[in-house]
Amino acid sequence: MHKSSFQSMEKFKNNYLNPEDSLNILDIGSYDASDTSYNYGRFLREDNWKYRGMDIQEGPNVDIVVSDIYNWIEIEDSSFDVVISGQAFEHMEFFWKAIKEIERILKPGGLCCIIAPSAGPVHKNPYDCFRFTDNGMKQVANYVGLQTLECYVNDDEIAYPWYDCVLIARKQYGVNSNLEKRMDSLENKLDLILKKINE
Repeated sequence: MHKSSFQSMEKFKNNYLNPEDSLNILDIGSYDASDTSYNYGRFLREDNWKYRGMDIQEGPNVDIVVSDIYNWIEIEDSSFDVVISGQAFEHMEFFWKAIKEIERILKPGGLCCIIAPSAGPVHKNPYDCFRFTDNGMKQVANYVGLQTLECYVNDDEIAYPWYDCVLIARKQYGVNSNLEKRMDSLENKLDLILKKINE
C-alpha cells in the first residue's frame, strides 16, 4: 500500500463514518505483506467499531481467510456495515465477481470504499490485470446496484505514479429481491463446486 491510498481511505473514514455508530467493518485484501505503517486497520479501530481483515491467506492483519476470492461462503449475507478494499481489485482476474460479493455481504444502507490504481507500473501479486477510471468504477458499482456517492481519480502530486481511483458507494434498500440473492449465492456455490471438481 502507498501513502496516497492510506490518505484516501482516511478521508473516507472522516467524511462518511461516525465514531459514535456501532460499525462492523471488513477490509478486503487486508494481508499486510510489507509490515508498513500504511495499514487501514491502524485508524479503523474506534471503540464502537469492529474491524476485520479478510484475505485468501493467513498472516498479519487477517482475521477471515476465504477459500475462494470470488465466493465468500465463510461470510453471511448482509453482515457488514462497511466494506473497504485498497489495492486489491487490480490484482483480481474477475473483479466483477468480488463486487457482487461485496454487495451481498453489505447490510442495506451499508457503505463500501474501493481504491484501485488508474495508472502506474505493473506490480504482480501474483497478477496485475486492470487499471480503473472514475467512469469505469461507477459502472462497477452500477453492475450490482450500488449507489455511487462519490467517485474520483486522485491526481494530486503525492498520488504519482498510481493516481488511485476511489469509489464510495452505498447498498440501497430493497434493490435486489431475496430470490435474486439466493440465485447469486447458488451460482457462486456452483462455481466453487466446479472449481473443486476441475482441480
